[in-house]
Amino acid sequence: MTAVFVNGFDFGTTEDQVRHHFESAGRVSRVMFQGKGAALVSYNSEDDARRAVSTLAETTIDGNRRYVNVKMDEGGPSKGDRKGGKGDYGDRKGGKGGGFGGPPGPQVIVRGFDFGTTEEQVWNHFDHCGEILELRFLGEGTVVVKFASEAQASKAVDLNRSTIDGNQRYINVDFDGKGGGKGKGGKYGDGGYGGGKYGGGRY
Repeated sequence: MTAVFVNGFDFGTTEDQVRHHFESAGRVSRVMFQGKGAALVSYNSEDDARRAVSTLAETTIDGNRRYVNVKMDEGGPSKGDRKGGKGDYGDRKGGKGGGFGGPPGPQVIVRGFDFGTTEEQVWNHFDHCGEILELRFLGEGTVVVKFASEAQASKAVDLNRSTIDGNQRYINVDFDGKGGGKGKGGKYGDGGYGGGKYGGGRY
């Protein structure tokens, strides 16, 4: 199977809506959501996947208001699922991970927003910085935002000490470094999103 990485569609979009939209390029074998607003769409044929990239990028799924970004998935649909070791956040157990399961890209870590802040609020705050590939909460008040380029991530860092709509506190935004130490038992792998749910281990 060959997968394409899709992001930018409206939160609340269903698997059936995504599948229906992408079946115009060929037979879809699997749709795997990567959080709200992002998914991996797998085709049996690489030609179908490439057709999806060429014909469906910057189109709008029925019922949506925003267009979607479509690109070939560099790691394939299993990238976030395999067992293994090193990734981005330490204190964990496992084998090679691959970030969040989507294409690689620079990422920032955001801390300090109010508990109860939604993924959509965070997404909307950073959306103008560029193409968001993935957004992953690490607990209340902390999230990692992955962008398509370092320049886009730099724009996000410029939002340091800004306030997300509906919040009372400002946020801290920094480039995400490699890990937070090594150890056992992490949900996301040894120093990264490679273990646990995404590779083998529990949080």
